[in-house]
Amino acid sequence: MSKKRYLAGLTVSVLTATALFGAIGTYPAYAQTLNSVQQIVEKIRQSVLDVDKAKTPAERIKAYDRARDQLAALSVSAEGGDEAAKASIADLEAAGITPDVVTTGTLSATLSSLTDKGADPDARVATRLRIDDLVDALSAPELKVSALADYARQIASDHDAALTLLERAIDVSVQITLAEEKNAALNNIAQVGAYVEPKLTSNIVNKAVGGMWPARMRGFARYDIALRLLGDKKLGKKEIKDAKFDDISAAVKAELKAGRIEQALLFALAVDPESSEHRADTVNEVLSAALKANAVNLFPVFATSLADRSDQEDLIIRIVKNRVDADRLIDATAMTDVMETGPGLAEIDFTLASELSDRGLAKMASQQYDRGTQIVKALSGDAREAALIAAIGGATDLKRFDDAQAFADQLTDMKGASNALGNLAKAFADSDDLKKAEALLPKITTLKDREQALSGIGRAKAREGDLDAATKIADEIANDEDKGRVQSEIVRVWARNGKTDDAMGLASSIKEPEYRVEALLRLAKEISGKDGAEKAADVVDQAISYAGGVDKAEQRDDLFFDIIDYLSKSNQIALAKKLVSKISDEKLKAKAAGRIASRAALKGDAKTAIAYFDSQPAASDEQLKAEVMIAAANDPAYVRTAILATKDIRDPILRVGTFRAIAEAQLRHLDRLGWGLGKGETSDYRDWLKKASLEARNEGLPQPSKAVFSDGRMSLKTTAVMSAPLSRYGYPDISKTAATTRSMIPLPTPGQISITLGNLSPYESKFMEDLAGGFTGLSHAARAQGLLYPRIIVIQSGTYTLGSLAMQLDSTAGEPLVEREGDIVTLRAPLLVGEGAALILSGQEASAYRLSATAGAFLAVGGKLYIQDTTVTSWDEALQKPRNSSKDTRGVFRPFIVGWSNSEMYIGGSVLDSLGYAASKSFGLTFSAGPKTIAKAREQLRNPTGIVVENYFHNFEYGFYSYEADDISLIGNEYANNVLYGVDPHDRSHRLLIALNTAHDTMVKHGIIISRGVDASWQVGNVVFHNKGSGLMLDRDSVDNLVYGNLSFENDQDGLTFFESSCNLAVANAFIENGRSGVRMRNSWDIGVHDNAIVRNKLEAISGYISDLSLAEDEHKRDLVMDPYVPLTTFTATDNLIAANGKGIKAAGVSGLTLARNEFRNQEGRLLDGDTRPFEGHVLRFNGHQDVAIASTCRPQRPANYDCAFREAGFLGENDALFFDSKTSGNCTDARGSVQFESFHGKGDNT
Repeated sequence: MSKKRYLAGLTVSVLTATALFGAIGTYPAYAQTLNSVQQIVEKIRQSVLDVDKAKTPAERIKAYDRARDQLAALSVSAEGGDEAAKASIADLEAAGITPDVVTTGTLSATLSSLTDKGADPDARVATRLRIDDLVDALSAPELKVSALADYARQIASDHDAALTLLERAIDVSVQITLAEEKNAALNNIAQVGAYVEPKLTSNIVNKAVGGMWPARMRGFARYDIALRLLGDKKLGKKEIKDAKFDDISAAVKAELKAGRIEQALLFALAVDPESSEHRADTVNEVLSAALKANAVNLFPVFATSLADRSDQEDLIIRIVKNRVDADRLIDATAMTDVMETGPGLAEIDFTLASELSDRGLAKMASQQYDRGTQIVKALSGDAREAALIAAIGGATDLKRFDDAQAFADQLTDMKGASNALGNLAKAFADSDDLKKAEALLPKITTLKDREQALSGIGRAKAREGDLDAATKIADEIANDEDKGRVQSEIVRVWARNGKTDDAMGLASSIKEPEYRVEALLRLAKEISGKDGAEKAADVVDQAISYAGGVDKAEQRDDLFFDIIDYLSKSNQIALAKKLVSKISDEKLKAKAAGRIASRAALKGDAKTAIAYFDSQPAASDEQLKAEVMIAAANDPAYVRTAILATKDIRDPILRVGTFRAIAEAQLRHLDRLGWGLGKGETSDYRDWLKKASLEARNEGLPQPSKAVFSDGRMSLKTTAVMSAPLSRYGYPDISKTAATTRSMIPLPTPGQISITLGNLSPYESKFMEDLAGGFTGLSHAARAQGLLYPRIIVIQSGTYTLGSLAMQLDSTAGEPLVEREGDIVTLRAPLLVGEGAALILSGQEASAYRLSATAGAFLAVGGKLYIQDTTVTSWDEALQKPRNSSKDTRGVFRPFIVGWSNSEMYIGGSVLDSLGYAASKSFGLTFSAGPKTIAKAREQLRNPTGIVVENYFHNFEYGFYSYEADDISLIGNEYANNVLYGVDPHDRSHRLLIALNTAHDTMVKHGIIISRGVDASWQVGNVVFHNKGSGLMLDRDSVDNLVYGNLSFENDQDGLTFFESSCNLAVANAFIENGRSGVRMRNSWDIGVHDNAIVRNKLEAISGYISDLSLAEDEHKRDLVMDPYVPLTTFTATDNLIAANGKGIKAAGVSGLTLARNEFRNQEGRLLDGDTRPFEGHVLRFNGHQDVAIASTCRPQRPANYDCAFREAGFLGENDALFFDSKTSGNCTDARGSVQFESFHGKGDNT
């Protein structure tokens, strides 16, 4: 019964007492109130006595209820200021009678009634509701935890409900302030958890034990749980708790021999924690097997298994080191959460910060480093000294040299800090800060560390020209390696200064082979550029001779490789080839051959380089093959060869990187305007065109000249009018790599996660809508779970990895919604990342994340999603493989990823396979505004955004899809074998940077298409080939887009298609051997086609026309209300290479076209065709020295309500006066005899 109900029942008595107090006066009222209070107290005491007399649970409950009612009445009086009531409450508390105690008694009696299996079901439901009320009434968190745990124990057979109660108990335990009480509460939860879910890896048990402190409490809790789980098992005829250690140890070994690691750990945990050494040895023995088997699900148990703090810390360090070695640093960082604050934890924090930094995880590294610095600040004495040494090392590794110096200044004892200070001094020297480096030398106490620091200082002295000081330092160093490092630098500087003999003498005296050969090659390099080629060759011969005399094969091979590297770089290819045979290690020999081939190709001899490489065993090495193909692509004649060879590379990430490098090479070939890798961010271009348009208006353009020739339907005029120079424009920075997204990932931090029903989440409302097949997007999960509405996982706050959810979420209906087995994480439910929350899928946790197609899993993001250096795939759990799709199976559900409004998704260096199906917003990877319910409820929502870089997208429905998304960068990805489209940004998405991607073998349609109001975006440096439709396409009123530096070849349709998309520029692209046109324009005006290579396309090089789309049939039909269009086409084509196409330039119904300086080569068909055919001779006559404009004699009106920033900036529309007439009404399609009428009323267009 709630407190409100108690108060309602007491209204009469309380109000009566209050009225008497006011009517009779102070003393009589006080006396009567005192009597009333005394009566209540007596009733309370009597009710408590009645509890002891009660013979049944029902009688006990009634007695407790009477006591609770009277206590509530007394509380009301006290709250009203009644001093007698306050005094009585204090007396009752002293006697142990409080609301919480009485409520606890009621709970105990009520819980016992749940064991009556014969009770009426409705009565049981009512009882459980009453228990919930009673638990809520408890004020003391420790009592509430106890009540929830007891409740869970009573309903243990209802597994899911019991675990939910224990989760509530853990949440409440946070409110307990006293450590002893908190530990007791958590231990109670853990013990009940082991009863409800009797397995060692129970998440609820792990969370409860993990919250206990210090290590001793956790170790004993694990011991008790192990005994509970082992139950009646006996060893040597004794119960486990009484068994000898030798018997337990033997049982552990037997289980390990049988491969039952979890059972072995269970026995190990049954070793008495008081025998700390035996327990530690046994648990560590099992840990060795677990590490070898990658049994990550056991790590939380190991991390809380020992009662001795030192032993536990050593064990955790073992796990951390293993995870670092396995390149699973997220697991390693998680281990620090269960360590106690001290120098050991600080050392691990700084070590992990260095490791994270080495792997490019800059944000994680910074956060881990900050944790370490906070620990240093909190320590004192010897513990602080130890932590400071670790801090110096961490700061040095992260190149935070000022921090490192500050830590060093705080040291009081230098003995243990010698290595850290030596590294710091060398780091200062390497960064040419000699003053700070030399200041540290007196503090470095160990000779080895001092010489390492001196080697850095000596090289820095040499670099700045102080060779006497450098020589003196070299003489002081006894260690050959450190001495050689300094001497090699001196040789380089002497050689550069012309002191060749001195340099040669010193180089020949260096004892360390690595630095002797380095010095000789440095000398050769310096003198070869000063007319000393012959002498340089002699120096190289000395290096070769010396290397050949080195005894150790491994070292000798390394030296020969260094020499080959130098020779190939200096274009001495023949000599480099001869030396390959001197390398004994086959792998290094192959690497050397690959290096020679790469360098030869870079020097311009790609044909010979590829032939040499193919003749070597190295040809089977994919990494070497990639290097050679990248080098070969620097020769424009070999770009296609390199691309097709790269397609055969099996390692997807290596292939992605190779394709990107080739795309960069072909962009360099095509980059007529010298824009290179671009500049700025996409958002920087938001107002650029507006500014440019204002400048253009002030420039003023000359008028065109008079007509030259007319056939009655079209006329040709020479013109001096040209557009403003495009060099003023450009594109954003396209240099982002997987390292960009990798550096952005934060450390996981705890927050709130929950499991709820899909119909309760507004973010899932889209997937509650009916689809064509009569189901909804969530129905697949619902069927898999056997529910009307499926359970979904919601990350409400915090930053989680998907694998960590496996450790956080309890099993539902016996099957985990998230499961981690070694290196693989499987998701079996829809998952929502809420605003303010983040989810990480990283190769630093798992090699593969499987989204179960069988269970209807998918990811919806309202916050942030990071996918980095891993594989994400759909997974058919029945077939045990990704769920593939084709044109015929597009409607079959497959998991997908969707980012909603306010979301940010950062995806880099990953393989994404077999995601998405033919349902709205479920295409694979989607950035979309919405969903509708969220958008309606909130006015200010940011459109989704993100970075997608250097990933492999395979067999998606759409490799990429967007709807009202802004400022997304798609850079350097490979899109292969996707079903409908490779890349398809859609509906009012703006400032999208689509650069350096490779899209090939799309099954149904196009490689890269932008459609329906995708404006102010860039397609730059992409490579598109072997797609069923066009390579590149702009569709449905997409304007102000730049298509620059792309290579589109061997697509079934066009190289580039403009359909109903005006105001766009195609500049410096290559369209080669496509099955239809090189460039095709339909119902699109203000199109600029400049500086392109359009070669060997089956039909026209350039085709422009208008068409009546209402005549389109079948799948080509369009909703002309949603996608209206104007049958109008105009374009400009200048400075294009048009070679060996079926025809040159064809126009049908075009209102006007401008031609200038196009180069026609080896054209078999007409140079001009269609409506412009009569003008071929005139165009050739003026080509190269005079620009011409061909316009329809029926000039249409320029469409109203049409914004073209490119035109306003002066990039387009140079001949508007010739092509348009403001006095004309319509677009001339109804003017009989006009070219527009004939084309529009023709047979229609089904392309």
